[in-house]
Amino acid sequence: MSTVVAFDWIFFDCFNTLIDDFDQTGAELALLPVYSLPAEAGLYASATDFRLDYHHWRNRQWQTVHREIEMGERYQAVLRENCPTVPLMEIESLAAEMVERFRTCYQQSLRLPPDVKEMLQFWQGRVKMGVVSNFYLRGWPKDLLASFDLHVYFDFVLDSAACGWRKPGEQIYNIACEMAQIAPNDRYKILFVGDHLLNDVLAPQRMGMQGLYFNRSQERPTSAPPTAQVKSFTTWSQFRPEFCQSQLLVP
Repeated sequence: MSTVVAFDWIFFDCFNTLIDDFDQTGAELALLPVYSLPAEAGLYASATDFRLDYHHWRNRQWQTVHREIEMGERYQAVLRENCPTVPLMEIESLAAEMVERFRTCYQQSLRLPPDVKEMLQFWQGRVKMGVVSNFYLRGWPKDLLASFDLHVYFDFVLDSAACGWRKPGEQIYNIACEMAQIAPNDRYKILFVGDHLLNDVLAPQRMGMQGLYFNRSQERPTSAPPTAQVKSFTTWSQFRPEFCQSQLLVP
């Protein structure tokens, strides 16, 4: 007798869920060539100094609004704020060069987590699947999934740069539900799965979805351990109907 799951859709996060980036600890060493460009241009003492300014600016932005800001605009904003005497044309040119260097460096850091393709093959045809991802280059989540032949498993791929809104703001989840043609009262039929506790579990749950945490905290110190109230798993080989039935509430 087959196990019945309590959802019709799975919405996956993309990065560090379906595709891993950087090294196993989550360190951004692959982006040092990007952050070094302002230093090479004489605007910063080191790549580390620019990285610190960038993260400070980014974290400040995320505390106030959930509008997505694309990569080139982010780099320009940081440079304008911290290098106010540099001509705008020079800042725009440098930011564009940083984006191009990112395109090469980031792709070289990507790989698949163990068993992810087998997991998607298992769920294909059993439920519908979509991807809801924060990313600051529009279209890149879909393109990068395609580079690993994972795009064929999904009914849609939604990224924050394309729609203009990022998780955990409500707007991107609303857009995803519209794409899946799920009415507000039926959102319990969606299981959101990802490696970010707030973006992929707590925020979807507040909007009526179910949430399941892909717990990477043992291998990635930057990932938060789950609380006692959060249902979680640690490997894709675990993510099967029997596990979901034991962890999730049946409405």
